[in-house]
Amino acid sequence: MKHFFWLYFLPCLIFPVAVHASGDPTPAGGRSWALAGTAITLADGWAVYNNPGALARVKDASLMTACDVRYGMAGFTTVAFAGVLPLASGNGGISVDRFGDQLYSEQRLGVAYSHQMDRVSLGMKVSYTQIAISEVGVKGRFVFQFGGVAEITPQLLLGAHIYNFTQARLADYQDERLPTVLSAGISWRPVPQLMLNVETEKDIDYTARFKGGAEYQIAKPFFLRMGLATNPGTNHFGFGFKAKKLNLDYAFRTHPALGLSHHLSLYLKLEKKGAKAKNAE
Repeated sequence: MKHFFWLYFLPCLIFPVAVHASGDPTPAGGRSWALAGTAITLADGWAVYNNPGALARVKDASLMTACDVRYGMAGFTTVAFAGVLPLASGNGGISVDRFGDQLYSEQRLGVAYSHQMDRVSLGMKVSYTQIAISEVGVKGRFVFQFGGVAEITPQLLLGAHIYNFTQARLADYQDERLPTVLSAGISWRPVPQLMLNVETEKDIDYTARFKGGAEYQIAKPFFLRMGLATNPGTNHFGFGFKAKKLNLDYAFRTHPALGLSHHLSLYLKLEKKGAKAKNAE
């Protein structure tokens, strides 16, 4: 089985400037991708992926699905599904996603919970991550993550997130572990139509990445978005359509060596938080 781990890092050997290691957390949802992944303060249903600490700020029960196609390669496609459910105290969420093909794949199933206390929301998520390589083997581990968002003012938010804080070990051979990634950022909303995000992301084994994103509401249902990230340098663009019950978000990303990636997501709002209780009175 030790040969499994050479193949485990095969994407890093082939695309060293594009991929750090298997099992890395990545943004979910077209909005997040268009903002270069500056998503840890976003109070939408994709917080179940991007930062469970923001999940308590979501106002609607919702269902989501997304498809992420990278570099025009079928084997670099991710399909994700998620849901958010308001609870008596806080919000819960569930996520399922799959990356790869028959030769190499990653599957994840996660459950998250978040609670808000005044201007601070905190959340945790536990996921089971399984990595499979054809004719080599399958390995799976539990991954824990924790995050939070603090509202300094209604226009200024701070967020932080840590992925795999237990440093889950994939195998004893060369002490192979799933990535541990720390993120922190700030979001400034000077007017309701404009949002500016800045974040830093640090895999403990790699150089830090710096990311910036901007979202502008050009008309009531339409949003334009863009972002930049370093290490590697990528450019991100996208748009969103936000109806009463359904959101549609699209983004594309340019990579200096590998070309374009496309990201499409749908977001269905089911019921506002607290609506059941009001209807029952």
